[in-house]
Amino acid sequence: MRGSHPKKVPTLFTDWLANETADWKPTYSDLRNPVRKAVVDALWKAQRGLCVYCGRALSCDRSRTFYQIEHFRPQSKYPRMTMCFTNLFLSCNQGSIEGVRADLCGQAKDSWFDENKHIEPDYPGCTDRFRFGLTGEIMPATEGDEAAQEMIDRLNLNHRELKVEREDILWKIDAGALDISDFVPSLDRSGDRVGSYAHMVCQKFSTTIP
Repeated sequence: MRGSHPKKVPTLFTDWLANETADWKPTYSDLRNPVRKAVVDALWKAQRGLCVYCGRALSCDRSRTFYQIEHFRPQSKYPRMTMCFTNLFLSCNQGSIEGVRADLCGQAKDSWFDENKHIEPDYPGCTDRFRFGLTGEIMPATEGDEAAQEMIDRLNLNHRELKVEREDILWKIDAGALDISDFVPSLDRSGDRVGSYAHMVCQKFSTTIP
C-alpha cells in the first residue's frame, strides 16, 4: 500500500463547501468540474500519480476512467466523512481491454472498513508495515500483523497482475537492468510524477519517495 504525501486542500473545494446554506448541503454527488478537477489534481499531486493502495501509476489521461476518487472510510458507514478531504484518495480503476474492472484496490475494498484492522494511508509509515518478496508477493513486514494482512486480503494486493509486475521490476533491479532513477527521476525534486511501485523500489534501496 503506497500511501500519500501531505495533501493540500484546494481553495475551490473549500469555497464550494462554504456555500452550504439551510436549503443546500454539499454532497458527493454534487461534486462537478471545476471543483472536482481541483480535487483530483490535488490528490494526484500528493500521491505523485500513483494509486494509494497498490502503487501502480494511474493513467496519464485523466479524462478516461482509469482512476476513481476513493473514500478510505466508506460513505455508507461514515456519511459525515463523505466530504472530508483527508478521507479522499485516488485509487486505480484499471481493468481489461474489454472493460471488465479488475477486482483489486478500491474496487475490491468496496464498502469494507474495520477500525481495528486497517492501516492509515500515510506514507512512508504505511509502506513500512509491508515487505515484498522476489516473486512479487506482498506480505506483512512483521509476522502476526493482522491489520497488514487484512489490508492485503481486502485490497487483493496479491492479485496476479500486481505480483507479475512487481516481480518483473524486482528481478530487473537485481539484474542491474533498472535502478532507482528509473522510478524517481530526481530525488531532490518532490513535485515530479514517479513510476509504478516507486514505494517498493525505494524500500528496496532503503530510502523513501521524496
